[in-house]
Amino acid sequence: MSAGQDQATDLAIQGTNTSSITSKRSLERLGYLDPCHIPGVTEKDSPLMFKYVVSKPSRRSPVINRAYYQRTESIRVLVEGWIEECESRGIEQCAVISLGCGFDPTYFRLATLRKAKKSKTKLKYIDIDYPTLITERLYMVRTQDTLRSLLPQNPTVDDVGAIISGTYSCLGIDLRNLETLEKGLEAAGVVPGLPVLVVSEVVLSYLEADESNAVIKFFGAYPDATFILHEQCIPTFDTDGEQENLHPFASTMFRHFQRTMTPLKTLQEYRSLQDHRERFKALGWSKCDLLNMNLFADYVTMTTAEEHQRVSLLEPFDEYDELYWIGAYYFIAVASTGPGTLSVQGQKSPDVLEHIGLRYKLQDVTALSAHHVDQETYTSLQDEFTDATISSELIIDIDWAKQSPFQDFDINRKGHTLSILGDEALIFGGFGLDAEDHEEAAKIFQIRGQQTRLNTMMRLNLIDGSAETLVAGSDGPAPRMYHSAVASLDESAIYIYGGRDGPSKVHNDVWRYSPTGGWDPLWRARVSNEGESPVPKGLFKHTSNMMMVGGREMMVVLGGRLDTGEANSQVWAFDMQEYQWGHFKWRSFENGQQPFPGIFSHSAVVIPDADNQDSLLVVGGIRGSDEKVLNTVWRVSLGVSEEEPSCWVEAKELDIRTGSGDPLPPRFGHTSIALDNDRVWIMGGVSAPGLLKWQETMVEIRPRESMFQYLRTSAFKELVMVGHATGLDTSRGQIIGVGGGGTCFGFGAWWDATGWALLV
Repeated sequence: MSAGQDQATDLAIQGTNTSSITSKRSLERLGYLDPCHIPGVTEKDSPLMFKYVVSKPSRRSPVINRAYYQRTESIRVLVEGWIEECESRGIEQCAVISLGCGFDPTYFRLATLRKAKKSKTKLKYIDIDYPTLITERLYMVRTQDTLRSLLPQNPTVDDVGAIISGTYSCLGIDLRNLETLEKGLEAAGVVPGLPVLVVSEVVLSYLEADESNAVIKFFGAYPDATFILHEQCIPTFDTDGEQENLHPFASTMFRHFQRTMTPLKTLQEYRSLQDHRERFKALGWSKCDLLNMNLFADYVTMTTAEEHQRVSLLEPFDEYDELYWIGAYYFIAVASTGPGTLSVQGQKSPDVLEHIGLRYKLQDVTALSAHHVDQETYTSLQDEFTDATISSELIIDIDWAKQSPFQDFDINRKGHTLSILGDEALIFGGFGLDAEDHEEAAKIFQIRGQQTRLNTMMRLNLIDGSAETLVAGSDGPAPRMYHSAVASLDESAIYIYGGRDGPSKVHNDVWRYSPTGGWDPLWRARVSNEGESPVPKGLFKHTSNMMMVGGREMMVVLGGRLDTGEANSQVWAFDMQEYQWGHFKWRSFENGQQPFPGIFSHSAVVIPDADNQDSLLVVGGIRGSDEKVLNTVWRVSLGVSEEEPSCWVEAKELDIRTGSGDPLPPRFGHTSIALDNDRVWIMGGVSAPGLLKWQETMVEIRPRESMFQYLRTSAFKELVMVGHATGLDTSRGQIIGVGGGGTCFGFGAWWDATGWALLV
């Protein structure tokens, strides 16, 4: 790379400061960040500081706000926890060094907070970044009254590009110049033996691997150092011999950083958590714990249902798939050279993970296993590598029906439905690109404005593979996504219910579509959340299934979300003869079981119970009360009786495991197909806290045997399988899958555009 290209890359990297700090300001304005975190300390005592460093605030998208909240709060908890641990151990003086600080105002917030708390431990805080960026930072600070008032009095150095004092230093240093770094830290009073916390928040990943290694090794020479590293990782998705197949999120992320001239150079060499673990070990660190952001949120920053509810009320949010992808591709490492030993000052060195209660949780192997934690989610220097290969006894081999099942087929949408009537598959609605707007065979689209909620119908011919888009007329349903569509039992028509057209604009209507008669509105009602209601209140991300209940054909609606974002725990059934709703009420649970939870983004299929009556098999989803991703499997039965409740529903949770006793991986956003009375295929979805690997993407559940097996396809396909739709084509013995995709944290959108088919 030429000198000019190097300079352009450096400028682009410095520009990431603006994006990051603007995102954090967005959190502050919306109320994500608690200004105090200390009982008795008011906002006046501890003002939030991002408002002073962002002159032109901009509201970020809800998923970026959520991801940045977890990131910002995680760093805050660790930094403040480490300082508090120093204080609790009676350490007289400690230092925090922020690498690549940009305009981060942590020092100013800590200065205010520590003054209010009357902290006894003396703190040195050192901000370090590119010289030009530090000059901009200091100019901004000196022209802002609140920040300027918190600068140290009588610093030893106070010029345009640097401040050095006994409490706060701001240094313009290129981290690739370790000699200058060493001299700068010495001038700031950082000497061997002083407990030091180094914070690197998405900084070292932009350096070459040997350059970032040199920085980590440099601080590893300090006898009492702790290093907090937050950046990207690439969890293993699929390996085929020597070749690694990336998840589409990873492919999109790499393209984004290359396009913005900020390539993730270190990530090319250190991808997984295990890679980073071995890296810290080789560079002289005696302890290192690494967690992806999903697990860190579960264990530290969002541990209670109350916190989930608080955050969920701040703004409408529905991009859970994108949030959990982000959490799987970003991690926090906490490494140390000294915890467990006595420092030079005669006190045991600070262990921040112990202080915040995380060390104990990470040592509970049983709890980690129950939480579905693996080496891609958490690892440490004390861990042994484990073989994650799935035993062949737990696998069923399956084949793709065709490489491209449909001719000239290019669908770019998610949250749509697919229904099969005879030799035709009907795709309705969803969110994506209008047929006239998208480029043929394109997968990556950068302009979000091209995407919209749709009310078009696509008709696929299952015999010759041809596809046709039907023009949406004024007499059909409004645009919507995450609705439901189900075929009548005689396969003469499909019935559409619900969905949303906007973050909180939810539909509450039923439409019938038949190939001969077109659209017919059967029922609609105003969306309302006032008290009890004899009809549904409008739902999205629910399931609908056509089944026989009490001798009548009914469309049964279960789960989903209301326009408030609350998860629905009620069960409704639309009578196909009367075109009226019935409310089915839960019977009392036996053995002290909890009532069926309000869930969404689950799947449900109809299978016969022991008495050969229709029942639902409900798999996974997200629990609304605490946003937990589930691996539960329920058998839900409905009935009609003369006793109260006259229309009843009951559920029994099934314990579904592999032959070796492993539980079903958690997932949401997947689909289910019942092949026969005791075989249900689960396809796609998003897991938590780790990434759903390709070999886990599809499973077969056999409810009567209380077991499942993984489905291994004959070849790898670069598919997201989230927000997609599937249907069983019995005439040709195949499952059809179309669409799906997602936006990858502002990096770009990915579409599963061509459709696929699996032989059954």
